Amino acid sequence: MDHDDDRDGMDGGKDEWEVLGLEKRIDLENLKRVFERLDLNKDGKIDVEELQAMYEDLGYKPRKQTEYGVSEVEDVIWEVDEDANGYIDWENFVQLYMRCRKDKSGKEPTRMYNLIEFMVCDKDGGGTMSEDECMEILFHRFGKEQMKEMTDKLFKHNTDEAEKEFSYTEFLQLVDDKNGILGQAA
Repeated sequence: MDHDDDRDGMDGGKDEWEVLGLEKRIDLENLKRVFERLDLNKDGKIDVEELQAMYEDLGYKPRKQTEYGVSEVEDVIWEVDEDANGYIDWENFVQLYMRCRKDKSGKEPTRMYNLIEFMVCDKDGGGTMSEDECMEILFHRFGKEQMKEMTDKLFKHNTDEAEKEFSYTEFLQLVDDKNGILGQAA
C-alpha cells in the first residue's frame, strides 16, 4: 500500500485518515512522519535492525533476551506483526496505533505504541519531548481528571522555571503500566 495517497476511492471519497479511523488529518501526517523515520531503508516496512537503530538513537537499551527467548526488539515486532512476516508494514503500524489508542482494557501491547507516541511528540527528531507534549499524551490516554493528578505527581519536584524535557527512557519510566508513575496512578 502506498501510504502517501490521501484518498481512497473505494470508500466513497473519504480521506485516508477517515478510512483508517483516525480523529484528524494531523494524526495521519504524524503517523506517516514517524513511520518514515523508522523505515530507514525506505522499503515500506520496519524490521528488527531499523527498530534497534531507532532505540539506539534514542538512548534506549532493549533487553538482549526476553522471557520468550528472543530479543526485546524481536518481541516488539512480533506483537505488532499481524501477518507474521517478520516486519511491521504500514497496515500493521496503523492497526497497532488504533488498537492502543482505543484500548480501555489495558491489554493491548504498548511498547511500539509508546515509541510512536514519543516520536510523534519529538517532532524535530532531537530525542526529547517537552512537558506540554507529555501532558497531551496523558490527556489522550487517561482523560482530564487523571491527567491533572498525574502531572501533579510528575512535576511537583520540578522547581526549575525551564520546561522539563523527557528522553525516551524517562518517558518509558513514566508510562510503564507496571512500574511507572502513570501505571501506578491508572
